[in-house]
Amino acid sequence: MQPFDALTMRAVLSEAKPLLIGRKVDKVYQNARDEIVFSMRAKAGMTNLLLSAQSAYGRICLVRQAQLNQSDKPKPNHSQSQFLLLLRRHLTSSTLVGIEQPTGERTADLIFSCTDEVGGTSLKILTAEVMGRHSNLIFWDKNTEKILTASHVVTQEMSRQREVAAGLRFVRPPKQDKPNIFTVSKEDFFARADDLIEKVQQDVGAPLIAPTVEQWLITTFTGLGRQLSEELVASTGLKSSIQEAVKDSNFKTILWEKSLALQTTDHFKPAMRLDLSRYTVLSWWAGVEDESVWRPFPSANDMVDEYYKSVENREQFQQLRERLRSELKNEIEKLENRISAASQHVTAAEDLDQLKRSGDLILAHLNEIKPGQETLQCANLYGENGATQTIKLNPNLNGSQNAQFFYRQFAKSRSRLTAASAACAEATKRLETVRGQSEAVERAADSEELRRLKDNLIGRKQSELPKTAPAKPNDKKKSKAKILSLTSSDGWTIYVGRNRHENDQLLSRLAQPNDLWLHVLGQGGAHVLIKVPASKQEPPLNTIKEAAQVAARLSKASTGSKVRVVYTQCKHVKKLGKDKPGLVRYENEKTLEIDTSTPMPKCMKTLFSN
Repeated sequence: MQPFDALTMRAVLSEAKPLLIGRKVDKVYQNARDEIVFSMRAKAGMTNLLLSAQSAYGRICLVRQAQLNQSDKPKPNHSQSQFLLLLRRHLTSSTLVGIEQPTGERTADLIFSCTDEVGGTSLKILTAEVMGRHSNLIFWDKNTEKILTASHVVTQEMSRQREVAAGLRFVRPPKQDKPNIFTVSKEDFFARADDLIEKVQQDVGAPLIAPTVEQWLITTFTGLGRQLSEELVASTGLKSSIQEAVKDSNFKTILWEKSLALQTTDHFKPAMRLDLSRYTVLSWWAGVEDESVWRPFPSANDMVDEYYKSVENREQFQQLRERLRSELKNEIEKLENRISAASQHVTAAEDLDQLKRSGDLILAHLNEIKPGQETLQCANLYGENGATQTIKLNPNLNGSQNAQFFYRQFAKSRSRLTAASAACAEATKRLETVRGQSEAVERAADSEELRRLKDNLIGRKQSELPKTAPAKPNDKKKSKAKILSLTSSDGWTIYVGRNRHENDQLLSRLAQPNDLWLHVLGQGGAHVLIKVPASKQEPPLNTIKEAAQVAARLSKASTGSKVRVVYTQCKHVKKLGKDKPGLVRYENEKTLEIDTSTPMPKCMKTLFSN
């Protein structure tokens, strides 16, 4: 991931200023402790500005109204924070009169003209400092220079260089003892480059010299990070190695011209890599036109908003997947241990017939048992001719009591065997379900799908608890989970159920009697539905084969090359019951043999791209 840098802030603000200056603040939202959204109104409409001081995803950019409605509305647990209340008190209906960014710094001042209770006007400034773990949103009065509030209070114990708290004087972050790449003069740049060249030529100890030009730029100047320095050096054509780069007689001139372009450019071409490893507002990278690797954007604000939302979503997706993996792994281990323990009880109970036979033999030889006798040796009525059996007796019991003892042991063992067999069968069935859920987690393509799987797990766990009260109706929003769909090469709509609840919804909500239902034969997997319009009778064979490919690839049999898939009309498919969502019985089916080793149709590639 690429952090938000000073150049990106400059690109974003250069686009945003004309849309924001002179606008009034309509509403102030707080998404989190360190994230604020301003809704600014004007005759042209509403504009929304996001200020984030998160340590990893800190940024400033415009966000679209649709995105605000979906994900940027205030959360209830943040709506009453003191930080938000003070911002609303001072800034609601105020006018944004200026936006200033100190050259080369990752800070921006939003200057508001505010009217107090008695009609007086004053200037208030919200300073956004986007500096990694030192990021902050500080609200202060321009006239008194006193801090009114901040998203992060910094005490003397936390920082000996700078305190941030209400009532203290606002001071800028301390500067580093080296020039900024956006303000350095040509003379200073050349002097430092000459010093580098001299040290390399004199072969002064390697620890004094950065091994690459990129690292030399980062250690010599402020204002640029690893990604920007790599882009700058790559655009010069110089070798990355210091030892090789300084051999070019135009080394310092080439490097200075690119650094000067950083200082003066006002032409930005934003793009981000599809793998989210980096972005650019300059597009100096070779191959940036390749849209299979890079995605261009019309504005830096759109690019920044999309990039960090995508990074956050990916991080949430990975964290949720790991959490579900861990939960399912623990569940699988518990079930395997339960099956193992139950199997041991089953094995131990296999000699229960011997207990009953011992009781029968004692009763058959009661007249041979004397008081205090410890063993009985008698003919084995159940064995081969002439075989004898020795039975251990309790000398404190008579013959009839000894027989009853063996019968009681037989009854207990039989009960244990029945319970252990039932527990083993139940755990085995549950294990198959959990393994199917584990496979679904691995196939999941986005966070929404994982959250649905998580809800399924929670619902199953709750259903296993003792019921103490009537269950509440499910939330309507949860019942409207979006079913994955794609279009076949012939233009037919295909729906795919990726878990038991989606499979259930396919039949209960989407399916019509003449629609075609598909499923892999004899294995767990996705239910697939081909929608058949009322004006048509049956999909073409090519569409059926493509839908069968989906069913085959989203099943436990997907690892084999040849997979058999059954299909039939939905009127011949019946659900087994409400307590068994996704389980069905069917009839009048036909079978297709699908080769999953063949290239998948173009319409399916987006489905399996993740």
